[in-house]
Parts: sequence; C-alpha cells; structure tokens
Amino acid sequence: LYGSIHVVEPGGSSAGMIAHQGEELGYVLQGELELTIEDASYHLHEGDSFFFQSSLPHGYRNPGEITAKIIWVNSPPTF
Repeated sequence: LYGSIHVVEPGGSSAGMIAHQGEELGYVLQGELELTIEDASYHLHEGDSFFFQSSLPHGYRNPGEITAKIIWVNSPPTF
C-alpha cells in the first residue's frame, strides 16, 4: 500500500493512459481532476473520491485554473 498527496498543476496530466496491477483510490483535497478510466471520463471536484482497478487503462488531467491536490493510494505500490 502506498499513498501520497499527488499534485497536478493546471493543464498538467498523466501524459497518456497507463495500466498496471492493483487498485487505486483517491480523494480530491483541492482543485479539479478529470479522471479517465477506459472510455469514461469523470470530472472530479474538491471533496470527490474515486476507486478503480489499476488494470483498466486510466489517465488524468487538471482542467482547472488552480493546482489540484489529491490523496492518491495504490495497492500494491506502483510509484
């Protein structure tokens, strides 16, 4: 299990889709996050949370005007 506060600047992104073993969950502390899992995109705001299987292709970007901060947890650790 690995957790961090993931910081994504406005316009920042994961630079593409990734997939790997495990599960991920997160909670948006500040800002906005567009999270894409397979073919579905979710526009998340402060106070929103997420959970998904890491084996599904996924990526993210900050479409907002302020820095996004997300508590992001991976199991098993992947970064």
